[in-house]
Amino acid sequence: MSESPHIPVLPREVIDLLQKSEVTEPQWFLDGTAGEGGHSKLILQTFPNAKLILIDRDAVMLERAKKEIQSVIGSLDRVHSFQMNFSEVDKELLESLDCPGLDGALVDLGVSLFHFLHSGRGFTFKNEEPLDMRLEPQVGRKTAADIINYSTVLHLKKVFWEYGEERWALKIANNIVQSRHKKKFQTNTDLVKLVEASIPRKFWPKESHPATKIFQALRIEVNEELLHAEKGIRNLAECLKVGGVLACISFHSLEDRIVKWTFRDLKASEHFEILTKKPILPTDTEIKENRASRSAKLRGLQRISPILNKRWER
Repeated sequence: MSESPHIPVLPREVIDLLQKSEVTEPQWFLDGTAGEGGHSKLILQTFPNAKLILIDRDAVMLERAKKEIQSVIGSLDRVHSFQMNFSEVDKELLESLDCPGLDGALVDLGVSLFHFLHSGRGFTFKNEEPLDMRLEPQVGRKTAADIINYSTVLHLKKVFWEYGEERWALKIANNIVQSRHKKKFQTNTDLVKLVEASIPRKFWPKESHPATKIFQALRIEVNEELLHAEKGIRNLAECLKVGGVLACISFHSLEDRIVKWTFRDLKASEHFEILTKKPILPTDTEIKENRASRSAKLRGLQRISPILNKRWER
């Protein structure tokens, strides 16, 4: 299957936000969700003397990003890559690189189109695949199939309602438990058929598949995405130099709510300032050219006061 060229979301807006950094001659940036390397390329091109810390929890995506960066930039001399969750980034990691703090950082909380189209891990409805959904398949955590096959009705309902905001959460959870007594769920197709049968046809959404919210909820549960989002935002904010900027892209209301309230909480500490009163949205032109951008929201935060540890001051 051929792959379409990757188009980064809100590219100009991300760079404009990072350029608000008040650090003289920015030297260190971090891309906490490397994905296909689209934003990383732009950062390296915009700041030709800066180094980039490249992070992704998925080894496959990290290698894809490095390959793409090398094809455009020409080398990886300015790139330090790590397979890890961006929520694990801390000052100790930066010190190991002799980095005195970040001039700018970006996290794109969305899941790459590669995962939906080519990973074979059950993120999509289009092809029959194992019901896995792990962003780190080498890590021995529960798969989506494990959660579906062994969770209680109440737990499934909680996951579907809280992470998918699915109004049919209880009915779908009940039907799953009844169905798995006859046969365990193994593939994404197994789950799709059950969800379609659980929601009356007249209530199917017009612009998306009826199982979209259930798949979103399962993916979030499997990968603990919201927990890592808040922890990661706080950690990266603490790693900024004075004047440094943190940019966050979210793709659904749960993610955006976490970014919004975490930024507000950090601002209350009087060490940070919010750069975006309202989220920055894609233009109509971008949405036409890149449909994946249609639900994207960009918010920015800036450190405004020094950190007690002198090593981390500008």
